[in-house]
Amino acid sequence: MNKILFGLSLLILTGCVNSDNKSEITEFTLDFSKPKKYIYSFSQTSTSKTQWKKNDQFDKTKSVAAGNLNIRIKENNLADLSVTDLETSLIIYDSKGVEIDTVSNTAPVMVIQNMNQNGTFENNEHNFMFDLIFPLPTKNIKLGESDKIPMQIPFNVNGSKLFIKGHNTLRYNGIETIDGKQCAVLIGEIDISKIEIPEELESTHKSSTTGNGTYYFDLANKYFVGSDIEVKMTTASEKKNEKSKNDISFGNTNSESKIKIRLIKIEE
Repeated sequence: MNKILFGLSLLILTGCVNSDNKSEITEFTLDFSKPKKYIYSFSQTSTSKTQWKKNDQFDKTKSVAAGNLNIRIKENNLADLSVTDLETSLIIYDSKGVEIDTVSNTAPVMVIQNMNQNGTFENNEHNFMFDLIFPLPTKNIKLGESDKIPMQIPFNVNGSKLFIKGHNTLRYNGIETIDGKQCAVLIGEIDISKIEIPEELESTHKSSTTGNGTYYFDLANKYFVGSDIEVKMTTASEKKNEKSKNDISFGNTNSESKIKIRLIKIEE
């Protein structure tokens, strides 16, 4: 089973500003012209229910994570994405929903290197993270128009590497003033649910990640100011044939996550 953790909050949203020119085409790219570092607060709260055997009760856990998300622009018009100072807590509940244990930890620093100005990485397997938290349209769009961002999540089946595929459908929804900055508001509808299981694996697998996101992009300065994301993930695996030599255990997981990201400061 794959569990997804991501992981904030300083900006105050103020009144909306309507665009008078809906025909204006907008290009959504990040400005990597000068080395600098964008530092964001990052927080995520997730609840998960897991069933390891049929007819068993679900084990319930809650995870909370808070730290910094950083985009460091380098001199070669590329950037590194990192998560630092991430404090995590895992809360475990008994069958009656009573908290029985809490495990706290400091996560190691995670760095994903060489992101392009369009939000893609040299290793495209890393694109999923950015397309979830800070997605960019793949083409120039007008106010009210949409663009589908292809997404895929790696899915390991007993050593076989598969992918769950889908989209984050972005709609250019309007303009809002956030902390004095005029920001484009992108509304995302996330649906990553298509998976093809080779018959040689002799097992059944289902996975679905759905949700929505609201993303705030500074039009003048070409960077993200923040985002709010909610996703639901369900996965289920079961042997198709009891005589199969592939040792794949039964599992069923349902999880819900809320992610909040806000810009703290920019270091020149």
